[in-house]
Amino acid sequence: MKYAISNWIYGDEPLDDVFQRLKRYGYGGIELVGEPEKYNVDTILQLSSKYMIKVCSVLSWCLADIPGRDLSHPDPSIRQKTIEYLRNCIDFAHSVGAPIVIILPAPAGRTSPVGISFTEDEWNIGYKREWDYAVEGVQELAQYAEKKSITLALEPLNRYESYLITNIHKAKQFIKEVGATNLKVHLDTFHMCIEEKNLPDVVSQCGDLLVNMHISDSNRETPGRGHTDFQAIMKCLNEIDYEGYLVLEPVPPGSNAVFDATRPSAFSYRDEYAKEGIEYLKKLEGS
Repeated sequence: MKYAISNWIYGDEPLDDVFQRLKRYGYGGIELVGEPEKYNVDTILQLSSKYMIKVCSVLSWCLADIPGRDLSHPDPSIRQKTIEYLRNCIDFAHSVGAPIVIILPAPAGRTSPVGISFTEDEWNIGYKREWDYAVEGVQELAQYAEKKSITLALEPLNRYESYLITNIHKAKQFIKEVGATNLKVHLDTFHMCIEEKNLPDVVSQCGDLLVNMHISDSNRETPGRGHTDFQAIMKCLNEIDYEGYLVLEPVPPGSNAVFDATRPSAFSYRDEYAKEGIEYLKKLEGS
């Protein structure tokens, strides 16, 4: 298996420090949060070469509290800004050699359609409307990404963080409707623990649709600190000949993942989680 870490969990920590940590504990990849204007591409390429760590994916940073990061919003100007942002993420991924951009059809932090009064009919109408907007946007983005040889990876989020696509069933339905050969699946074991009945079975269902995975335990800490059956997951990954990265995304306990990962009192977890997580998973590889 190939291992990486998503750098959003380290906040504004200098990239050189992040690369050093990953090299120290045996990681071969890094996932970069999708804020292209915050990076210097030449610096990333130099660090990647120096530490022999590949940029394996770019995580689009579509949060509900950031304007212009919502592919499914009823306002066409917001959708257009989101498409422009995601195009920038695709360009950035291409420039640093990352083959994958992870996308959310609806932003993290929005758990219902816009402007509804919570009657079932209004919910269903709003859901369908925003689903269609997201399909339209992803179709356009997939065409753009294909020209750059980039794969888009769709990530289902749990019901407490999003609403449009929360499980593998909806993800596969969405992918089928978009109809793009470069739109695949990205799974996250934390979200799966909430939404899926059988995590290994979901991996098997994905087969070659699965191109990237976020790995954290049931409590969002590093693997081995919760009750996720990673041994069974690893077995299924081997059975489907998974060739992507396992991208660790551990977060200390708390109610706000971004704050909890980046607060100063969480800094002590960074080396601890990075070392512990990869060691735990590597032990399971041959079991």
